[in-house]
Amino acid sequence: MRGLTVRQPWAWAIAADLKPIENRSWATRHRGEIAIHAGQCWDEAGARDWRIMEAAKSEEPLEPDERFVFGAIVAVADLVDVTREASSPWAEPGQVHWLLANVRPLAEPVPCRGWQNVWQVPADVEALVRAQLGLTA
Repeated sequence: MRGLTVRQPWAWAIAADLKPIENRSWATRHRGEIAIHAGQCWDEAGARDWRIMEAAKSEEPLEPDERFVFGAIVAVADLVDVTREASSPWAEPGQVHWLLANVRPLAEPVPCRGWQNVWQVPADVEALVRAQLGLTA
């Protein structure tokens, strides 16, 4: 299983199946299953982003609270395409849009160290994620 580290509150929005696009400055050839890893950092700009505030049903910028897990895999999604032509409020101009579908949030996030780029999820962590989702290796 491959993983992608995403800062909070963006990872929360993906895991809640509210944000179907992850924006990156680079593309990947990977398609298929990808673990969404919530990184250790809080993105202040993301907390003030109108899309995040709307998704959270908040009129104020978000603050870290119990909704936001750090340093763990929080969901598994299918990376179905990578394009510069996505038409969505979540698609940032000038970025590469990673289109996500079939998001499966984890009831119990699995602690794990994250890395830059697309990375290989350690076998022991993958086993815990797959067991929780009722998937086989």
